[in-house]
Amino acid sequence: MGGDGRADLPPLEQAVALAEWLQGPRSRALRRAGIGLRERVLELGAGHCVVTPELQRRVRGPIVAIDTAPHPFVASIPDGAVGVCADAVRLPFVAGSFDLVFAHNTLLWVRHLAAAVGEAVRVLAPGGALVAVEPDYGGMMEYPDLGLRQLWLNALSRCGAEPLVGRRLPELCERAGLEVWVELAHVPRTAEAEAVGLLEGLDLTDDERRQVATDRQRIASTPDTWSPFLHVPYFLVVAEKR
Repeated sequence: MGGDGRADLPPLEQAVALAEWLQGPRSRALRRAGIGLRERVLELGAGHCVVTPELQRRVRGPIVAIDTAPHPFVASIPDGAVGVCADAVRLPFVAGSFDLVFAHNTLLWVRHLAAAVGEAVRVLAPGGALVAVEPDYGGMMEYPDLGLRQLWLNALSRCGAEPLVGRRLPELCERAGLEVWVELAHVPRTAEAEAVGLLEGLDLTDDERRQVATDRQRIASTPDTWSPFLHVPYFLVVAEKR
């Protein structure tokens, strides 16, 4: 499993690496939402809180961060932020409490995605925005075909995740009455063994673990090259409440 026995929470060092890989796309989505003008921000599924300090630097007011489990979340909350143990599908806040709701590799793990979007809409004030940076493993590209795409799809589904969350979000936001802007984080990177290591925290069969170990070693043996080629598209969604 992932960090602290949770499939949805990678170990801290992997969470930091993932946040660094997505820094550019995340920043672009937040700029699109006018992050510098926001004053009441809710971060969903903060986990290790590796992105929370970045949000703090960019907004005018306090950050409220939530996660479903207290460990390691509570100990990770940075000074000045407010931490609340809560579920994205049952937010303990009154309607219109926030002007931005932020999700980063979080909605991937929400079993009732439409309910989570509905809750985000409820707690947003008019003019507020839901900003989501979420993957779509169904669109994963690999060359040559190592079998990692199907392995990732199977493992995520076994863990209760929604590996197609990226493509589903725009429609769900639109149905919830939001005005939706969508962009793909389309700039690929050379394959990194650490990225494949994220699979090790999922529910894998013995054969799958052996395959991951083999593929990870193959990628590690050819660093900074385009063979093999691996790319997981990320959806950047900014959905505004009118």
